[in-house]
Amino acid sequence: MIAADRDLHSLPLTEERMQVTIDGQSASTTLTQVYQHDQPNQIEGHYRLRPGSGAHVDGFAYWNGEAKIVGEVFERETARRVYDNVTRRKRDPGLLEEDGEGAFAFKVFPIAPHEKKRVELKWTKWLDRHAQTVRFRAPITRPDAEIVIDLNAPAKNLRSPSHRFRVDRSAAGIRLRAEGTKEAGEVVLEWDVDEGDWTPDVYVQPGYGVEEGWFTLSLAAPKLPASAVAAKDVTIVIDRSGSMEGDKMRHAKTAAAQVVRLLHEQDRVNVISFSDEVDPLSRAPEPATADVRTRAIGFIDRLHAGGGTDIALALKTAISSQAPTRDRPHVVVFLTDGQSDADTAVKAAGTDVNDIRLFTLGLGEDVNRTLLSRLAAIKRGRFVYIESAQAIEGEVGRLASQIANPLLVDVSVDIEGPQPVRIYPRTLPDLFAEDELVVSGRLRGTGVAKFIVRGKLGGKPVQFTRTIDVAHAGKRPWVGAMWAQSRVAHLLEEISLGGTGAELKTEVIDLALAYNFVTPYTAFLAVPESELGNMRSTVEAARAHKKQIHADNPDLDVLDKDKPDDQIARSTRRRPYVDGRGTKKGIDADSDAAPEMDKKSVKKDVADRDDDEDARPKRHKRHAAKADASDGGDDNMSAKPSDMAPTNQAEPMTVNGKRSGCAGCASGGATPGSLLVAFACIALLRRRRR
Repeated sequence: MIAADRDLHSLPLTEERMQVTIDGQSASTTLTQVYQHDQPNQIEGHYRLRPGSGAHVDGFAYWNGEAKIVGEVFERETARRVYDNVTRRKRDPGLLEEDGEGAFAFKVFPIAPHEKKRVELKWTKWLDRHAQTVRFRAPITRPDAEIVIDLNAPAKNLRSPSHRFRVDRSAAGIRLRAEGTKEAGEVVLEWDVDEGDWTPDVYVQPGYGVEEGWFTLSLAAPKLPASAVAAKDVTIVIDRSGSMEGDKMRHAKTAAAQVVRLLHEQDRVNVISFSDEVDPLSRAPEPATADVRTRAIGFIDRLHAGGGTDIALALKTAISSQAPTRDRPHVVVFLTDGQSDADTAVKAAGTDVNDIRLFTLGLGEDVNRTLLSRLAAIKRGRFVYIESAQAIEGEVGRLASQIANPLLVDVSVDIEGPQPVRIYPRTLPDLFAEDELVVSGRLRGTGVAKFIVRGKLGGKPVQFTRTIDVAHAGKRPWVGAMWAQSRVAHLLEEISLGGTGAELKTEVIDLALAYNFVTPYTAFLAVPESELGNMRSTVEAARAHKKQIHADNPDLDVLDKDKPDDQIARSTRRRPYVDGRGTKKGIDADSDAAPEMDKKSVKKDVADRDDDEDARPKRHKRHAAKADASDGGDDNMSAKPSDMAPTNQAEPMTVNGKRSGCAGCASGGATPGSLLVAFACIALLRRRRR
């Protein structure tokens, strides 16, 4: 079906448009591109988009002439079966599937000789926040691409290292229109959040009396001065098993040595290497004097890969080597590809009763993200993926600043008023400097909801609150989807760790069909109705299944993006970041000031039992609410330097040793430490038929 590599060539990109809507920190991006096929042959188009980790494709379409063919989400096996059947008859389908972490690919057939092929993709993504700074970035190819960004957030100090923007402000928010760029590759926009430190943000989509609503809560930790760094014990564990051979071993050694160099003399350090046995440098962490750090780095440099992998044994050794004391944090930094028995590793982390924080650093393309994420979550740490040598310095530097002082520990989320259920993540991590906590869940009931984040800050109990009038919250079509994506991520993690696959897989598929996004088990299929042929009954059965899901879950109706707000509720329109009662957010630093919780208040660590029988997908779609305002910035914003590395121009793809165009590649030059560099490229293969 696919021709040999010597037939590979690319199509020139002739037009490009990007429309972005940002609500708080949720960004919805629509990318439209037009490719010109100048050759006399009929071809199949292959396209790959990489908007980055955490992105979810929720729209796909292409054009046959003036006719727009809109994609529908189906079970992946069904979508592929229909696509293959239709293409065998040389008809016109399109298929979009997940293609790895934060990457998606689609195929379109046929592209006729001398045809202009227009394609459109839509994806959503929660934008990470570091201290007060939020950054949007997305793949773009042409320097003259039309880019429009609508920003509804309390933003100031808008800046872009990639483009010059015209900035227009109104009561509805901020609109930015690109007026030029120095080089193609990606569009980057940064801004500072115009609100005080430790201010929770809450977005709510009411259910309006039909089943449950949805919420998303976020809380960002501020940046701390260097004087705030606390003394700590750090045990660095390095996987030197055979699976680490090559680049992974070199990266692990580089990252481990970097952690050692970033420690202070008041810290204590130990290094443990492991394969199917463990080899500690010391019995316990020692003061990080210059001599000890030199000895630790020499120990790391001499490591070589070989042998089996026993993560459980290494974890037990690292944890037991730290004698927990109340005067300092105790941290284990675990560098591995995660290629070990998952069940025993999870049990080893779960049975430890010491107050030790575990940070896992994953290395290599085949890293077991699921296992390493779960291990870090159990011990309230973080999972970090190191994709390349270029990412090591940035990621390790950020990690070092985090473990220097866990700011908010023993975190819990309570809600007074409507009852919260099915909350994710199940275990809340500590909140470190410049870190962010994001929680999604369902709400039963309406009225005024008081969201309370509790924890210990500098050893003192604190709470941070936000109040929202759920019944009068405006319509936002992304909060429901964000909850569903969080639920799916949890289910996929369970499947990967050996959960009961059949039931969990069914729920993943049903949630994706209900909320309309791509997963490993679902895909977008776009086929003209006239081309379905003998697959019509298959498609109609798939549509009937989706219709039944919606019928079983009437709360999905309130998430219809096409319904005007006044058909759903007479909601209060956007207000300048005040709570549901029209008052500003409260921040209390005294545990005695915390109100007595009523019966509907629930601890985060307990609330997400999923009610088990209640945990089956009440499948929904997307939306939520929050009061926003905008501020700051100039009417004309030019490209300015930022703390991120410069973005390089896209490198063309190399085919058979020769360069050919790559539409939308944003390779290299990303901020050190970014998990994934966004890019989109299209290559076309001649299609051979029997």
